[in-house]
Amino acid sequence: MLKLHQYKFREEYTYYMLQALKEGEREGFRKDFLNLHPSDQTDFFLTLDHQRRERIYTLLSPAEFGEIFSELAPTRQKNIIQELDQTYAVEMLNDLPSDDATDFFGLLSHKQADFFLDRMEKEEAEDIKHLLAYPKGSAGSLMTTDIYTIDGADTVMKVLNDLRLMTSDAETIYYLYVTDHNKRLLGVASLRQLIVASAEQLILDLMSSKLIAASPDTPRAEIVEIIKRYGLLAVPVVTPDNKLMGIVTFDDVV
Repeated sequence: MLKLHQYKFREEYTYYMLQALKEGEREGFRKDFLNLHPSDQTDFFLTLDHQRRERIYTLLSPAEFGEIFSELAPTRQKNIIQELDQTYAVEMLNDLPSDDATDFFGLLSHKQADFFLDRMEKEEAEDIKHLLAYPKGSAGSLMTTDIYTIDGADTVMKVLNDLRLMTSDAETIYYLYVTDHNKRLLGVASLRQLIVASAEQLILDLMSSKLIAASPDTPRAEIVEIIKRYGLLAVPVVTPDNKLMGIVTFDDVV
């Protein structure tokens, strides 16, 4: 993945992408563009006029464009969504992480939100409605429900094999949360721990049960303090009976 941090390199790379875009060189443009870091993709997108943006939408899949959409400022998101074909927009929203999608829906009127929610996949729409019900700035409104959980009775080898085959949209797998059959949070293991552990070791013997968690109504400021104090990348959000609801990641609050 490239980062356009050098001025001359940025200028030259941008020139070739613009040429490919102008001449309709689909594969050439996609190769160069998708090789960029998402923040640089967004910077490039923001330099384009309406006509060139329209061309971008035909060259990128809804999921690929969603990476850019998530990086845009809220006011820009509201403008860009109006440019998108309705079917394309709905597919893109289906693919967004639940927390990013919820942030966007929080910008819309009830009528606008209902328009998209009625056309989205049922499970995705229900997740967003659920998150929108929490007070703005609370852990419940900030969390993502796209999380990957594991069984404590599994071996390290099984979990690593499952991760290799995983098709989940989980936002982060650096922390692996261990839950029981009732979705109650039992412990956590890091991906680093799994990599250095014995293949036959049980997750129950590896995990840490000393958990730092938040409730859905925990204020954002408190989450920030928890992350800073304990050096965490994510904080699990649990119900009063310790059922895992989601996680708030570092980038969700910073």
